[in-house]
Amino acid sequence: MKLTISHLFAGLLVLTTAVRAVSFGAALSPAHDSNPGEVATTPALPRPVTFREVPGRGMVVRAWINSAGPFDLAIDTGAGAILLSPQVAGDAQVRIKAGRASSIAGLSGINTSAHEASIRSLAIGDAENSLPAQGLVMITNGLPRGIDGVLDPTEAFAPLGYVIDLPRHELSAFDARELPLKLDAQPAGGAVVQWLREGHGRRPFVQLDNGERALLDTGSNLGLAIKDRDSTTERAGEYSVRDVGGGRVSARRARPTTVAVGSLTLRNIPTDMISGAEADAPVLLGLSALRPFRMRFDPVHHLIEIAPVESQRRWR
Repeated sequence: MKLTISHLFAGLLVLTTAVRAVSFGAALSPAHDSNPGEVATTPALPRPVTFREVPGRGMVVRAWINSAGPFDLAIDTGAGAILLSPQVAGDAQVRIKAGRASSIAGLSGINTSAHEASIRSLAIGDAENSLPAQGLVMITNGLPRGIDGVLDPTEAFAPLGYVIDLPRHELSAFDARELPLKLDAQPAGGAVVQWLREGHGRRPFVQLDNGERALLDTGSNLGLAIKDRDSTTERAGEYSVRDVGGGRVSARRARPTTVAVGSLTLRNIPTDMISGAEADAPVLLGLSALRPFRMRFDPVHHLIEIAPVESQRRWR
């Protein structure tokens, strides 16, 4: 049983580190630089789709790229880009952009080469359920086995808002101009908070009550993941894996922690101590902390709602 648990934990950690941070070696594409709120027209809403949770792979959805597929993509809000394997890029005839050589890095901060690309179409659930897919697309060799790519919903749905309903295993979209999130319309048992940004990207960070910024990370099965300040010696229960850049990181489960995100208090959530991460690696809130909730991401007004599924929010 111990071996099975360690393999499951390590597999999920590989997925996390493999898509954690995108380090851009060239200028970002116009689509990635643009503000979703400034887009003149709103695309048609895709239908909601059901995703499945696969041990060692995370939340997986079927996808079609340039009408080719289906492919298995892991849903990861912390990726910073739509990531595709070279095999998928070849099968789907994905075009690599000239002069867009770049790199991506895992939690260790060690880089591996990647290439910026463009796709003509992206559909999930079935081949006709198209997404706008106006965000950043990267091709990389660093993906873990068992998945064909990574779907960052921020990049795939922009300029639309999106909803990840973890208890119901559902991914859907909404028009944030017509149904915006509002700070003065807090859900019962949950919170609407500011969507904090990085200087170069759109990954969703939130402010914790202890002053830390935390990245909402659906690509890992971690809880509250923070750097281990006492990482000089290996400890019992610690599992080590190699990340996308070839660096080595490890994690161990610590005592549960209570933190708050706005008016939402996360009590006794699983806490993981990460060793081998780069100095500026972000604090993470992974699936083990977020699993009871439905999350709405509004890229137009830069707001995020985290609420229990039972909470019936009244749109105003």
